[in-house]
Amino acid sequence: MFYQIKRMTVKEGTSTKVTDKFSGEGLIEKQTGFLGLEVLVKESRRGDGEILIVVRWESKEDWKNWEKSPEHIAGHKANAGKPKPEYIIDSRQDTYEVTASK
Repeated sequence: MFYQIKRMTVKEGTSTKVTDKFSGEGLIEKQTGFLGLEVLVKESRRGDGEILIVVRWESKEDWKNWEKSPEHIAGHKANAGKPKPEYIIDSRQDTYEVTASK
């Protein structure tokens, strides 16, 4: 199993601007090897928010196929050249291979 995890820091009170984008069905759900997607919002009383978008894949190859797919590329091209939304402070993505599971 393979995980893609995107970590976003957003301005206080704006987490729903990100999480709402993941509430409906998207193209990723139809991708071969897609196992699931979870959006996690860190509990905090005040200050900037933190969101994790965790995507589970059967394999690294399935994830790579999604990254290279015309649907995924078209989605990024639609936003090319646009500045990131003002409420996003920072964003980064990492990938992980599962080596043990219980």
